[in-house]
Amino acid sequence: MGPGGAAGPARPGSAACASRLEINGPGGGAGPGKGRGSAWRQPPSRPGPPHPAGRSPAAPRAAGGGGTTGRGGAPLPAPGTATQPRAAATARRARLPPAASVMLINDGIAPPQRILFPPEKICMDWQQTQNVGVGLFNLGNTCFINSALQCLTYTPPLANYMLSLEHTQSCNYQGFCMMCTMETHINRVLCCAHDAIKPAFEDAHEFLRFTVDAMQQACLHGCTILDRSSQATTIIHQIFGGFLRSRVKCLNCKAVSDTYEAFLDIPLDIKAVSSVTKALEQFVKPEQLDGENCYKCSKCKKMVPASKRFTIHRSSNVLTISLKRFANFTGGKINKEVKYPEYLDLRAYMSQSVGEPLIYALYAVLVHSGVNSHAGHYFCFIKAADGLWYQMNDATVVQSNIKTVLGQQAYLLFYIRMCRAELILEHTNLSTVEIKPHKFHKVYFGK
Repeated sequence: MGPGGAAGPARPGSAACASRLEINGPGGGAGPGKGRGSAWRQPPSRPGPPHPAGRSPAAPRAAGGGGTTGRGGAPLPAPGTATQPRAAATARRARLPPAASVMLINDGIAPPQRILFPPEKICMDWQQTQNVGVGLFNLGNTCFINSALQCLTYTPPLANYMLSLEHTQSCNYQGFCMMCTMETHINRVLCCAHDAIKPAFEDAHEFLRFTVDAMQQACLHGCTILDRSSQATTIIHQIFGGFLRSRVKCLNCKAVSDTYEAFLDIPLDIKAVSSVTKALEQFVKPEQLDGENCYKCSKCKKMVPASKRFTIHRSSNVLTISLKRFANFTGGKINKEVKYPEYLDLRAYMSQSVGEPLIYALYAVLVHSGVNSHAGHYFCFIKAADGLWYQMNDATVVQSNIKTVLGQQAYLLFYIRMCRAELILEHTNLSTVEIKPHKFHKVYFGK
């Protein structure tokens, strides 16, 4: 924890702040949507300050010298040092299917007029197996920034893309570009640095959502006005984004009205539950609209009682779950234990709730320790490319284990969708899940 306590956590309804790389970047953040998921914002485009010289990361080099030493533990291997690939890593390289073979499903959302990033180029598994990277120095109340950055750094499809240097090689934007900034950061952490580094950002308020949203906006630089479905084809939205469906059913004439909302993460109310699965059940539980909250039915032409239900309509490749531990105004914290699984089947919470399991594997957990949002400390646990768990506590990196990871008072949970090959390789941990044969992945890109 830096002096003065930790930076405040991201809370629904609070104002977002700016981030910078040496010089001030554009202000604004990713505020929560009006529905249940945090949605992309669409701010007007405006020029930003010029990039500092040398914004592009240096080419990754082989790490040398000693490794990082964990707190009270054995020395860790030097970051960027390749290790023997695991059997699981060599058995598959999970990629999304090419656009030409995408199964178009009539799910109510219009197909994109333009695909900004080919889905077949997204690799869900680590493309190179290397040891864990370095920690990040706490610059004074920056532990939340450090924890959020580490969770993003160890998101396999995002890291694979950033390590390829593809973005900076083609980016011609002259303003502040969060994609260039994150590419530089991830390459420094995983490939170049031998000791803890100082993150080139400031101000932690709603930092995670701002960062992901800013990367999405960077992917849209230079694009003319795009329809919503086309905006959802950037690499960032294809990694982190999905769609919720809100279905309202008139209890008088039984007419159904569906609306769809993009999300970046799913915030779960935990006041009355003791586990993430129970919170998800509550999330999709129908809500009665009556009395002062009656629904105006377009068919009945009057205010009528109705039911309203949210479901996950298109699931994201990386699922971020935020547990609503903090009060919006008082900053008070819910300190209760909320259990969360290593493997999560999302099928029951989908609009199409019947079908093969939709399994997600936990790969990062962000933790807040403290009594309220105005004080405390943030740290995280991540699963690195070598398949091992590590605790990232500012500049300190120590090896951990899944038992310790699952026993934390989590604030943010990061899950990645598993492919069929991974399900087979992890069958000992998923013995209770029925795996049905299928010929291809379903990628929802059209009507």
